[in-house]
This record gives sequence, structure tokens and C-alpha cells, in this order.
Amino acid sequence: MKIIKNKISIKTYKFLFVIWSLVILTLTSIPKLNIPTENIVSLDKLAHFGVYLLLAWLFIRMHQTANLGSTLKKLILLSLTVPLFDELHQIPIPGRMFSVWDVIADFIGFLTIILIFKRKIQIAKKR
Repeated sequence: MKIIKNKISIKTYKFLFVIWSLVILTLTSIPKLNIPTENIVSLDKLAHFGVYLLLAWLFIRMHQTANLGSTLKKLILLSLTVPLFDELHQIPIPGRMFSVWDVIADFIGFLTIILIFKRKIQIAKKR
């Protein structure tokens, strides 16, 4: 079921997904980039939310011709693993630390896209 109408090619979205993933990896690998605060709601957490919301959106877009239900299953798996591994890889980096709140903010970014596209699937099935 194809429900995404788009003029940008899938190859472009794949390229943007890879580039954005590398940007995330690079930023989270910089020592002492701004040690995150442990406030639940902060600019840092909003940034985590937005960064992973964009990553999830790019993932959906690069799979726009695939079965969207299958794509969402893959996205859910991605949402449960990528934020955790991203935080774990920061442990040995000087000035960086593992933050459960960052993992949660990242997951909520993914979850927002998952819920939006689940709703799109429901609407498409009703048509």
C-alpha cells in the first residue's frame, strides 16, 4: 500500500537518512559538547526529540514504496535500539555520559512519527 505522494526520490531520502545518521553519530562523539542536564524538560531533551523525529521521518520516507505496516515494524525496532546504543557509545567519551532521559526523548521522537504514520495507515484502509 503506497500512501505517501512525493516528488523527492527514494534514493535522495536514503542519502539524507545516512547523512543524518552520521551527523547524529558525529555530534554524540564530540567530547564535552555541552554536558546534558538532568532536567526532564529542557532544550537538550527537545533537541533529542527533534533529531530522532527527523531520523524516523527520513526512515519512513525512504521506504515509501514498501509495505508501510512492515516499515513501521522496522521503525519500532529501530526506535528501541538506536537511542540506547547511541547513549551507550557515549560512556567512554570524555565529558559525555549515558542519560536515560535522553533515550526517552529520542524514543518519543520516534514514537511521534510511528503514531502519525499508523494513523495514516488507518485512514488509507478506510478509503
